[in-house]
Amino acid sequence: MVKWLALILMLIDHIGYFLSDMIPPIVYDLMRGLGRLAMPLFAFSLAYGFTKSKNWLKYLIRLLVTALVSEFVIIKCYSLLGFHRSFINIVFTFSCSLVFLIALKILLNSGYDLLVRMQPISSTGMPENDLSCDFRVNLGGIELPPILGFILGLIFMLISSWLIIRYDMEYGIYGLLTVVAFYIVLIVKPKHPRILGIVLLIVVNSIFQIGNLLNLGPIFKYNSLQWLTVAAVPLCFTKGEEREPAKWQKYFFYIVYPVQYIVLTLIRYLLTV
Repeated sequence: MVKWLALILMLIDHIGYFLSDMIPPIVYDLMRGLGRLAMPLFAFSLAYGFTKSKNWLKYLIRLLVTALVSEFVIIKCYSLLGFHRSFINIVFTFSCSLVFLIALKILLNSGYDLLVRMQPISSTGMPENDLSCDFRVNLGGIELPPILGFILGLIFMLISSWLIIRYDMEYGIYGLLTVVAFYIVLIVKPKHPRILGIVLLIVVNSIFQIGNLLNLGPIFKYNSLQWLTVAAVPLCFTKGEEREPAKWQKYFFYIVYPVQYIVLTLIRYLLTV
């Protein structure tokens, strides 16, 4: 349900952008405003999908293939229409965000494993605290020592963040932190997840708003319209998300992203010839 809503809002946003000079300004502003809700809904879907995925590598490959195909399509479409573009599409941002989540999970679990191993031993020869830990970092059948897992997790968190900044990906570190905020809510599992989600997104938006006002650099580039992302939180954390999506739905969302640009480019081209 959340993904479908995100898709509809994204299409409204992109239609407004492609037809910006053909629609009244107030309609354009409304469409773009509604579009601000799409990113956090997709960010939630990514974080939720990560918590449910049985194969993170396949998940990442699907995102990367979609990102690469979409980038090629967008470049060609924008070139045909004479549109200016200064950033790399958001699917790359989400791909790096997924790498960040994988690395974060490895870091946290490795850190917990290290903590368990450092427990003081009682006179009975057993740990004084009952901290059970059944996690071992295992990648492709290769078991990693906790300290190595911790270091690798930290390194890949830094690399994924650097890539987002270096290649000026859409929504930047703001988009990454939005994904992380939803992931925190999903793993903490509070009694009122929407409240925690709203609080975390208010914190994220406040950091970037202040950073932008203080002109702290391109990392903090921020549009005040992004405060609307907070309004997307009540639309998340629905029980309907617990149902396993049909296989065709899983791939439909990957296909529709690049295809929408082709369709919208064709529509604008036909309206302007």
